[in-house]
Amino acid sequence: MAATIDATLQGASANSYVTLAEADAYFLTTPHDEHWTGSDDHKNRGIITATRYLDNFDYYGTRCSTTQALKWPRKDYKVDGVEIDCTYIPQQVKNATFELAHVLLYNGEALVGTTGTQGTYEAVELGDLKVKYKDSSQTPGVINNILDIYPWLESFLGPYMKSGATNYAVTLERG
Repeated sequence: MAATIDATLQGASANSYVTLAEADAYFLTTPHDEHWTGSDDHKNRGIITATRYLDNFDYYGTRCSTTQALKWPRKDYKVDGVEIDCTYIPQQVKNATFELAHVLLYNGEALVGTTGTQGTYEAVELGDLKVKYKDSSQTPGVINNILDIYPWLESFLGPYMKSGATNYAVTLERG
């Protein structure tokens, strides 16, 4: 069955922040457009998957509707003095979607995660604080945070994100 993109703003069935036409137009302006190839179905799958990953982050502001499927669009937040509102998804969020879809299509194995026999770090030290991860603690097929694999995503999403993926983020508030 072919993958179909639904990029309806505030849509209850939306599965993407961007359309295929927007992605195709974006890659016409990049130096790596030769890698944005394949069938429309293949590209749609990359875009939908990229959106799923990006939708795991914890963003500032609030959803525009309680019935919208995705976390964007949002409201009640400003970036560089520009009020984010419900009429659009910021271009930086769209660019992150395009670029992540591109790497997923070009290197689909990148998000497979560890093999379960090696940890990300053997030891981490900061002054007297020391952490050593057990190799066996790494679950096959799981990544700790997509930002560990693609740290450049933060350059697109940083102003909009409270922290990393919500599964691994802890909000710290001062009393």
